[in-house]
Amino acid sequence: MKKNIIIITFIICFLFTVPLLYYKKQKQAPEPCEIFITIEGEAQSVSLEQYLIGVVAAEMPASFHSTALQAQAIAARTYVIRNTNYGQKPIKPTTMHQVFINEKARKQKWLTAFAQYEQKITDAVQATAGQMILYDGEPISAMFHASSNGVTESAKNYSGHDLPYLQSVTSPEESSQTITMTVAELNNKLQTNWTQGDFLALKLERNSSGRVQTVIGKKQFSGRDFREQLQLRSTDFTLMKDGNDIAIITKGYGHGVGMSQYGANELAQSSATTEQIITHYYPQTTIGNVCTKK
Repeated sequence: MKKNIIIITFIICFLFTVPLLYYKKQKQAPEPCEIFITIEGEAQSVSLEQYLIGVVAAEMPASFHSTALQAQAIAARTYVIRNTNYGQKPIKPTTMHQVFINEKARKQKWLTAFAQYEQKITDAVQATAGQMILYDGEPISAMFHASSNGVTESAKNYSGHDLPYLQSVTSPEESSQTITMTVAELNNKLQTNWTQGDFLALKLERNSSGRVQTVIGKKQFSGRDFREQLQLRSTDFTLMKDGNDIAIITKGYGHGVGMSQYGANELAQSSATTEQIITHYYPQTTIGNVCTKK
């Protein structure tokens, strides 16, 4: 009898313990869509959502409206998913891909405001957890830039490749800068030997978004090459006489394609939702989920 009681007790314990162990194992197992991002120069990979905190912190001012920060998080998540194939390839933490700063760098950047800004950006990332932008069921090339000249640039004007979700759309912000260069500085940067008159005589052929597509003079440049060699803020530029020098006025900041960050902030302050910002700057797209897609 005593032997039977021991056997029954053992069976009962077994029946209760095994499922508990299995359940615990299941709870500890990683989610099937959990993605880790390998960042060049960082010692360890980080989870997708932790990576995004470092990207949003680097790419958009933390003082921006929370809705704009959420739009940035979705665009950045889409960008890294597409460019790393769901974490299978490393990504650069620079403007070659998208800028990332780790927690130590964020503390140095924000100083006494660290706790406030870290929480604000974390909230924006968490509010959009897993969300990415899709076109025809696939993650898009979610390009973004600092500010526009009143309209964004199309992918066709920028790279020659027409994409239905990277078309020129209006953007509400206004941004301009004027810099002055000597003729010698301009010649040195452009590898030319021109006079002030030669620079003022340049013909600037503009495209449909008002940006310079081609610079025509004694030597011809694309608008992009001219901007890059002179390190201008954008390809919407105008040259003017300033004494013996040349004043260059630029509108916008960045390549102009996709979402304007300052424009997104203006729209957010005008009560636009995160989805409205996304669909405005990336027309014909929908918002999907990383886990569902994978």
